[in-house]
Amino acid sequence: MNSTVRYLLTGAAAFAALTFVGTPQAMAYPAGPWGVEGPCKGLAPNQCPWSHSEDGLTWSYKGHSSHYDKMGNYVCNTNQWEPARTAYCNAVMTLVRALPPVPIGEVLGGQS
Repeated sequence: MNSTVRYLLTGAAAFAALTFVGTPQAMAYPAGPWGVEGPCKGLAPNQCPWSHSEDGLTWSYKGHSSHYDKMGNYVCNTNQWEPARTAYCNAVMTLVRALPPVPIGEVLGGQS
């Protein structure tokens, strides 16, 4: 009887482990209320070194930030070494955050 219980428990544990391993891992992205995927598109949370802002429109890593509109289009980037670009991008992102979802990144062509 004792060995039967052991076999049943071992089988149940093996089944649970295989079920957990076979289950797709939850993806952290898209992020924020707008569902922006940023530079981590298709990656699991442990695969992406970038962190995102609360609204999901700004993604940062090692002093570099990439900014996206509410439709997920790349808008501009900033870094700590280019204050003029940062000032321009901050102004554009203030507009992006104030407007409803508009493809600003497409209008700018992602060249900023």
